[in-house]
Amino acid sequence: MDYHQLLRDSLTRLPTVAATIDSIRKAVQDRGEVVILYFNFDRYSKVEEVYGWEKLDSVLETTGEAMREFLSKSPLASSKLMVSFPNDDDFVFFHVPQDDTPAATDAEITEITAGLKEAVSSEIERVHGEDIAALFDIFVGRSLVIYNPKLRLERQIYRGMREAANASKSLEHREQAKKVADLRETLRNRGLYIEYHPIVITDSQKVFGYEALARGNLRSMRSPEVMFEIAAQSDLIWDLSRLCRERAIEGMSKLLKDGELLFMNVDPADFADPSFDVKELNVKDPTRVVIEITERTAIKDYPKFRGRLKEFRDKGFRFAVDDAGSGYAGLGSIANLEPDFIKLDMSLINCIDQNFIKQNLVETMVRFANEHGAMVIAEGVERKEEYEMVKSLGVHLVQGFFVHRPSTSGVSYRPPIHPAPAVSG
Repeated sequence: MDYHQLLRDSLTRLPTVAATIDSIRKAVQDRGEVVILYFNFDRYSKVEEVYGWEKLDSVLETTGEAMREFLSKSPLASSKLMVSFPNDDDFVFFHVPQDDTPAATDAEITEITAGLKEAVSSEIERVHGEDIAALFDIFVGRSLVIYNPKLRLERQIYRGMREAANASKSLEHREQAKKVADLRETLRNRGLYIEYHPIVITDSQKVFGYEALARGNLRSMRSPEVMFEIAAQSDLIWDLSRLCRERAIEGMSKLLKDGELLFMNVDPADFADPSFDVKELNVKDPTRVVIEITERTAIKDYPKFRGRLKEFRDKGFRFAVDDAGSGYAGLGSIANLEPDFIKLDMSLINCIDQNFIKQNLVETMVRFANEHGAMVIAEGVERKEEYEMVKSLGVHLVQGFFVHRPSTSGVSYRPPIHPAPAVSG
């Protein structure tokens, strides 16, 4: 990375901190103070983990544009917005008040921050969809640096940035405690619904089945990734998984047509839940249920795990390896679990029309599936070019925004709220 690349971020077109300090040096010296805001975008790392780095790059570009647009119309318009480092996912804001103008108060900054959060969230949802927007959250820490001519300005500013970053982390921890309380309320009231995302036959785009995705009724629990992350941290994974399975099967009997399959996410850790068995699932036709092994956690004992799978297979349930090519869901899982369906991670499908290595990998996976009586599902197909490419490679089934927009297709099961006994944990 050359000197010029260190001064400006290519994604957001914002300057870096190193490039900005000189431009505010005289103003800080004259004013004697600078307010530093540190924008901590929670779960942007989760966006990258789930959707791939290309998607996060695009989200960061949207974020930068939305922040710049909002702040240009705010009382802080004359201040400086930047990134910490090139390709970073946190943003920094330097506010040096104009002459004879008081520094923005905590109340004013809180109000501006709330407006900024809403503006950025709305733009992310417009451009990238509700699932990405549900992962978006922002925590803003503030510090005030009083200029001391005895100290190097750079050191004073970097210390102020650390103080603001720590303040944002403190806010994040408080919000985390609130989310745990929201999750407990969700479990107590059984307050979640199921969105069924269609999986279609590639050649005909006819619906083959639906993947059941749980959404909390509370806004803070809207994202399944957030719900399960909070559940893991608060020892409520089994409670949440049970409710998700129950809701998915309820909706299947009410909304899915004869012959359409239900794809239901199950983590390996769920198989250790004493209550998770064939009887608990309680479906009339097990051959219509595909258990997706999501592998949020690693499978440590494959022989024992295969034994548990056999109990379900013997009753007619089928299995899929989810997110193949990502995390633990590699070739080892496919070889050991002998799935009926192989769901290719969206990071393999994103821009596949422009990447020969991805094309070769997918083509190899399709050939393997054909030889072993399995079917390949391409997840995250968002563009026509991606669809045409996976179709030409022989991919059997497709899932993604190209064939499904939540506002125009798919079905949703929204049961009435009936409080259940309080959960343990």
